[in-house]
Order: sequence, then C-alpha cells, then structure tokens
Amino acid sequence: MRLRFQLLVLLALSACTAVSYAPLPSQRAQGQIFVSAEGLKEPYESVGIVQVTRRGVLLFGFADPAGTDLAAAVSDVEGQVRRAGADGVINTRVEQTNYTTAARIAGAIFFFAPLPAEVTITGELVRLRRNQAPAGVPPALPVAPPSNGAPL
Repeated sequence: MRLRFQLLVLLALSACTAVSYAPLPSQRAQGQIFVSAEGLKEPYESVGIVQVTRRGVLLFGFADPAGTDLAAAVSDVEGQVRRAGADGVINTRVEQTNYTTAARIAGAIFFFAPLPAEVTITGELVRLRRNQAPAGVPPALPVAPPSNGAPL
C-alpha cells in the first residue's frame, strides 16, 4: 500500500508540463524586429544565419544565475538582428532544457549537483524589401518637372 502511494506521488510530481514563453510584438511596426517560425509571403533578402546559445546551471533546482531562460535568449537574438541591420528572423527553431518538477526538487535536495541548463535559438536573418517592384518588372523612369510651369 505504501509503495503505491509513493508511486502515485512520484507520478503526480513528474506529470507537470513546462511552458516557456518570451514576449514578442504581435504586429510589425517600423523599427521593431519580428521572429517567425515560418517563412514570409512578402519579398525579403536573406542577410545570414543567427544562432544564440546560453548555457548555465540551475542552482537548487530553480535558481538560474546564468539566464538560460527563453526571454534572455530572445534579447540576445534581438541584439544580433540589430547589429546585422536585419528586420527580423524567420524559420526560427528553439531548443531548451526543461526539467520536471520531480527533477527540480531532486536538484534542490542534492544542491551540490546542479542541473545543467541550455537554450539555443537559430534562424535566418532577413531584411524586408520595401517599396520595390516585383522581379521582372522594370523600375519606373523619373519624370522631370516642366521648366516653364506648363502642365504635362
């Protein structure tokens, strides 16, 4: 009977779901970067590839002094995007170490063996092509204003 109770408690502690999120703008405004897990339907040019990795340990199962959470990694990505002169990141992939509640409690009990933690974000840096004609369409020629003030 006691073994069943212990198994139920262990099952309840290990059946938790970890959800990580980082706040991102829902709509693109001038000067704001965007992050998308998919491609774009509007024209863009590829600037390069970005990969940000943050590694550290979870002390006592919960304390994260190295900042291996998703929000810190997104902040690093934002810096990379701005340095590259890009508008955003597409085809983004996120990998993060997550531990169950039971593992975090074990980390708190066995504090001398911290839990390794890591978050990695990879994606393609892109610059949007604004106000450009579609491929194959020649640009319009500029029209000089009339010199005598007569209408065209």
